[in-house]
Formats: sequence, structure tokens, C-alpha cells
Amino acid sequence: MAKKSEFLFSKSSTRFFLPWMCALMVFIATLISAGGIVISHSLASWQRGVSSSLTVQIPTYDSQGLPRGDAVSQDLEQALTLLRTAPGVLGATILNNAEMAELMSPWLGTDAAINELPLPKLIDVSIDTATKPMLERLKSELNDVVPSAVLDSHRIWLDDLITLSNGILNLIAFVLLMLLTTVAITVIYTTKSSLSIQQSIISLVHMMGAKDLYITLKYSMYSFKYAFWGSFIGFVLAIPVMLGLVVFLKSVSTFMFQASLTHLEWLALISIPVGMAALAFCTTFYTVQRYLKKFL
Repeated sequence: MAKKSEFLFSKSSTRFFLPWMCALMVFIATLISAGGIVISHSLASWQRGVSSSLTVQIPTYDSQGLPRGDAVSQDLEQALTLLRTAPGVLGATILNNAEMAELMSPWLGTDAAINELPLPKLIDVSIDTATKPMLERLKSELNDVVPSAVLDSHRIWLDDLITLSNGILNLIAFVLLMLLTTVAITVIYTTKSSLSIQQSIISLVHMMGAKDLYITLKYSMYSFKYAFWGSFIGFVLAIPVMLGLVVFLKSVSTFMFQASLTHLEWLALISIPVGMAALAFCTTFYTVQRYLKKFL
């Protein structure tokens, strides 16, 4: 019975259409899922960085564009004394020229002459995440001691970035849902089409003693097989594209994106083609069961 039942699927268009559709869907799903993981990593990294540090800027030029000279050193000493004794502050250090050059390299390049640029002096402030300082109070005290100092918590630009990133993640989730829905609907209609074409043969096989479950499983395994191979091809094609994007992001925007995947996240990506094939199996199983109950 098992071998003879293969003629049920010999003329089905599913074996030609389903693999390529699954390959395309898995290719897209893998890339956007990897992108979502990278964005999630970056969000966590940005939030950790902002929650554990502050920056104090001391201008080196006055409002007329003239060097402030010794006044800068005095402001730095007074700011450091205040910051290091403030509640919730673990430490405060002045960034040297090498650290400033590294900080500005994404915008100015590695060959920028930092000494010749009118950049402010920066104080990196480490804060205790368990007992965070009161920023408004600290800012007020700092302005009383050093009026020209600017306290930057990076919160404003980070909030905008987080809003944008969350919007992108929601869009990714919506696209993934649409991909799964598209696969499910396509499998339903291709299965119904195949069942309609093969209705007389299915009736004959059923009269010869084949149970509904047997026919259903045959159809479902058939869909699973072709969906799996198509999904596997789509995943394999997505890997070099994904790795290329990771290398690109690491080379041009390390400070913005944490383009790396853990072993568990790779396992989650690998589960995408398996999940797509399982979706095809379950959808086919449900569709065939309903068809057999209605027409046989």
C-alpha cells in the first residue's frame, strides 16, 4: 500500500512550487531574524553603557573662539573634586588625546589631529548602577562650581534610538508573522488543489481499505519533505549573506551595532527551516483531515 500510494502525489504541483516558496521565505526570515538579534544586542549594549556612565564636557575655547588656557585646568580640577565625592559616583577620569582620538575615530577617522581641533575636554564618569546619582542635583552642583561644564547622560539621543530600534523590531515581528501566514495559506490552497485533482484516486484508495489517518499522514509527510528541502536551501543561501553583513557592520560601525551571535542564537536561526517544514506538515494535516471528513 505504501509504495502504491505514491501515485497520489505524482502529478501534484506542490512538489514544484512548495520547495521554492519555502526557500524564499526562509531566506528572508533568516536574514531579518539575524537583523533583529543584532538590534536587540545593540539595544542592551547601549542601555548598559548609558546606565553606567556619564560624560562631563569642559570647553577649551570661550564664546569668542579664544583659548581659555589655564582656566581649563582649574575647571577640570574642580569638576573632578566634585564628581569623585558625589553620591553614586564610582570614579571620574579625564580622557587623554589617545582616548579622544579613539572615541572620535568613527566620525573623524584614525588620522585626525585631535590636538588641532577645538574639542572640549571630556571627563568620563562611572556611576553605581545600584545607587544611581540624582542627575538634576549633580548637574546643579556642577554648574555652581564650574558654570561652563556640561553634564551629558546620553539619555536624550538614546531614547530616540531605542524608540527607532523598537519600531524596527516590531516591524520584523510583523514581517515574520506575514511570512508564516503566507506559507500556511499557500500550503492550504496547494493541498486543496491537489486533493481536488486526485479526488477520484483518493476515493478508490479509501475504498480499498486505506484509513483517513494513513492518507493524511502520507500527504503531510509529502509536504514536510519538500518544504524541508526548500527551507534548507533557503537557509544555506542566507548564511553567506548574513555573515557578509556581520563582517560589514563590524568594520564600519562597531560603536553602533554589536554584530555577533551566540551559539544559542545560531541554534534559533537553524530552527527556522525546521519550523517552516513543521508548519507545512501541520497545515497539510489539518487541511487533509477536513477534506476527508467533508468529501469521504
